Amino acid sequence: MALVIDGVFFQLAQSGIARVWRAVIPRLVAELDMPIVLLDRGGIDMELPGVEVVPFPSYKSKFNAYDSALLEKVCRHYNASVFASTYYTTPLHTPSMLLVYDMIPERLAFDLTLRDWREKEIAIAHARRHICISHNTRKDLLDYYPELDPEMTTVAHCGIEPSVFKPADESAIAAFRRKIGLNRSYYIFVGSRAQHKNYKNASLFFDAVKTMRKVDFDVLCVGGEKNVEASESGGHKIIQVDLDDDNLAIAYSGAAALVYPSLYEGFGLPVAEAMSCRCPVISTAHGSLPEVTGTAALTVSGFSVPEMVEALSTVRQDAVRAGLIEQGIAQASQFRWESFSHEIARVAREIAADERAGKFKAFYDKWAELRALQGDVDVLA
Repeated sequence: MALVIDGVFFQLAQSGIARVWRAVIPRLVAELDMPIVLLDRGGIDMELPGVEVVPFPSYKSKFNAYDSALLEKVCRHYNASVFASTYYTTPLHTPSMLLVYDMIPERLAFDLTLRDWREKEIAIAHARRHICISHNTRKDLLDYYPELDPEMTTVAHCGIEPSVFKPADESAIAAFRRKIGLNRSYYIFVGSRAQHKNYKNASLFFDAVKTMRKVDFDVLCVGGEKNVEASESGGHKIIQVDLDDDNLAIAYSGAAALVYPSLYEGFGLPVAEAMSCRCPVISTAHGSLPEVTGTAALTVSGFSVPEMVEALSTVRQDAVRAGLIEQGIAQASQFRWESFSHEIARVAREIAADERAGKFKAFYDKWAELRALQGDVDVLA
């Protein structure tokens, strides 16, 4: 009996989903009384005591059905009773639990005929339990898939590591600012600044900055696209950096605010991290963000440039800033990886017990037949 985890997302990116699994996998070692096998398709560069890391072929979206057959062989080799994918891969007979991050493609009308989103649909159907990272994500999941059993669809909020995401001292902030080239107050933006449908809404922030005549601050972009408009026109400069968690915590600690005007979030991990570092947050009430911010953020609609300009000014007022920091520290304390991992472990044990009782056999026998047919079609195509 084992848990097999497909580390496919580490091959694809090192963004928020990878950070979730980096936090969770070591904690599952302590939580579960079953071996854990992690399939490395590339990109896994961390030490994982207690986890067997196994090299595995790279993911290619055209031949998903044959990928499923290979995953099933590995699951059988390790006598797996539970499978979990870091993204949307599936075996054949081994029951899976699916961590559902968001329903962005569905809500924002992406082209759902694309193969990656078809595989998401398949992964949702394959899974015997679904763990959503927010109540909003769970609601969206059940809206789009009303045939799912709500009793088998639970919520586990993402967490933060308080030993890392904590207020930095002034000397560390000063050293960071010198190293990066930040000589004055700055706002921080975390993550990609350009997506299909612009759901991160970065343009609202930058459009607001461009309209401000008296600018006495700069902008720090963490992660996301390497190329930014480095122009200092309008009195501000934009700096893009990639940071590890320790330096990200320092960046939060020294910022005037995190600006996070997203129009949809499955959770919004940077918001919780920033609040834990005593960094005020400007955000919206879209998606899951109200679950993360509570009343601890300065909320904007996400559609008005003048409103964003006002928020950028308001958040720097001493009384407003102090209130947001105090509320943010309390709000962020609710999110811990221990409770997140505990729910994943509970669901894994539940699936394993049902698998031993043969509860899923008939379903997966038919599933394997259908996946084999899909594999034949892929070859012919």
